Amino acid sequence: MFTGKIGPKGFVGIGAEAAEAVNLLADGIFSNSPFQRGTTFQAVQKQLTDIIIGNYVGRASASVTAKDVAWVQQQIAAWFKEQIAMHEFYIPCFITPWPAAAFSIGPIRFTHIQDFAPVAQSETGPLYEATFGPVFDLMRRTAANWIATVQIDGCTKERAEEIANLAVDVALAGLQICIPDDGARHMARMTGRTMPVFSQTVSRSAGHLSSSTQNTEPGRAFGPGFLEKRISEVKPILDSITKRLERYVLGVGGLTKLEQAWPDAAYWFHEGLAEPLDTIAVPKLETALEVLLRSESSKGSKRRVLKAIEACYGNKATDLINPQSQITAEQFAEGFVRDRSRILHGTWSTLTHSLRASRPHLTTLTRDLLIVYTVVLDQYAASSSPTDAVDDFLNFIDTQRQHTAAQAASAAKSPPASGT
Repeated sequence: MFTGKIGPKGFVGIGAEAAEAVNLLADGIFSNSPFQRGTTFQAVQKQLTDIIIGNYVGRASASVTAKDVAWVQQQIAAWFKEQIAMHEFYIPCFITPWPAAAFSIGPIRFTHIQDFAPVAQSETGPLYEATFGPVFDLMRRTAANWIATVQIDGCTKERAEEIANLAVDVALAGLQICIPDDGARHMARMTGRTMPVFSQTVSRSAGHLSSSTQNTEPGRAFGPGFLEKRISEVKPILDSITKRLERYVLGVGGLTKLEQAWPDAAYWFHEGLAEPLDTIAVPKLETALEVLLRSESSKGSKRRVLKAIEACYGNKATDLINPQSQITAEQFAEGFVRDRSRILHGTWSTLTHSLRASRPHLTTLTRDLLIVYTVVLDQYAASSSPTDAVDDFLNFIDTQRQHTAAQAASAAKSPPASGT
């Protein structure tokens, strides 16, 4: 049996030979529909099988008509309408231990625990001990000091929670993009990809027992006041990231491919920063670039990386990637494609090969491209007749860069104003 139920008629169900047909039907109902954002494929599939078992088991296949298909779709739509609602989630995060004013990135509101906890206790009253109490206890034990508040509408609770968690990851990636410092590397939600704040090691060498402790708490090195100051300094970038997050959470808007590429790539960047092993971090960072540029193939990856470098920096394939580097943009792009392929296909060992030299440069490039991409996408979306194609967008970035460079050169040649 594929699935079945026990009822008044005994055990009835759908045979294994029909499993593929049920999956295809469920996929046809689920894909490219409101269900895709608002619920999960498994939930739609389960509802579909319940309807089939309850209404169609035992009927001759010839008796099932287009009217039956339409009726099944109506039943699933009615079920979906009953399931969806507005959901608000409170997600613990590691950002910095230092108290700071609450701030928002898109629809996500971040509040330090010392400000959030008293309000939560006052509002929940007798429910506090059974709701927020255990969460705050766990936060104290793990040194998570921030709560992200997220509202997700039009989804089942299960799907809304998934979107909320991923939206917080992308928002934290946006914060990490704006704070290029090791102190931001391990910013994360408590229920996501985290590292223990304290790493303790006990070892024995030459008969001597020793221990060591390392504190890797995100943001500790910043000191009080740094976070608020930095958020103020990068406000234009965070305002742009806000639009990308709103587009992801709400699931509406134009330029679908270009818009979705940014949160997808930011998530990979967030994962790459957190990864302790360089041979895993580098493929993740390279994947962030490939997702951002919609490379689609190794050949397309090299071409678009070169095009992105030229569009953002003006460097041709034969130019050095930066003044401090000894490799050209083309050599960098070739290495970019090669490293990822050799690690993922086993040519290079994941555990013994060293990619320490690649990681810092790749991190910087990915961060820069994520910033340029989101800021210029706002301008591109407001331009006349923008297309949802990455090559057209990269051409637009290149044109904007050249225009800005020409303006700067013209201003440098202009004589000073009278009286200055």
